[in-house]
Amino acid sequence: MNDPSIMQLFVNAGAIISDSHFVYSSGRHSSVYINKDALYLHTETIAQLCQLMAQPYEADAIDAVVGPVLGGIVLAQWTAHHLNARRSSGETLAIYAEKDGDGLHKTFSFHRGYDKYISGKNILVVEDVLTTGGSARQVIELVRQHDGNVIGLSALCNRGSVQPEDVGNVPIHTLVSITLETFAEEECPFCRQQVPVNTDLGKGRAFLARQQAR
Repeated sequence: MNDPSIMQLFVNAGAIISDSHFVYSSGRHSSVYINKDALYLHTETIAQLCQLMAQPYEADAIDAVVGPVLGGIVLAQWTAHHLNARRSSGETLAIYAEKDGDGLHKTFSFHRGYDKYISGKNILVVEDVLTTGGSARQVIELVRQHDGNVIGLSALCNRGSVQPEDVGNVPIHTLVSITLETFAEEECPFCRQQVPVNTDLGKGRAFLARQQAR
């Protein structure tokens, strides 16, 4: 069961929106959207949430926190900050993986020399919202390609019932789990009912552009 105080942080920030037609990054459609970008506006809220994301882990056992751009940069920084506050010695680094490609064809890689801080290290991967777990899985695979040891995956919200086997058999810790009904484009009832696609949030604008190009 979700902690009501954590859910209230999401609600207060306007991070849970319903009654519209959204297109997710995964390509699936839904009437509910977790607006993670609303959370990033509020530094105190993100600080509190990242402290909770760091809480289950032994601080001295985590050498680096790795997140995917863009939101993962903020989460990695704050989560590493809270781990460092509990360390007895040494430092937990904050690292981010950059995106190559876009949409459904994106992959991640390390730039700026960050890869040299991965090999032989214990890594905590962070993510904001898990829908299919695709981005988190790619970052986990990237860390392993560079001989890093992934301790776990910590996320703000699991909205897709993502399981450890979906992300490379890594233990998952999430602050909020929300079960959302989602649909493939060809099965979407909102498309059939011609409910306008929300172009302010999610990937609705790109979806409509692809539709028009067909």
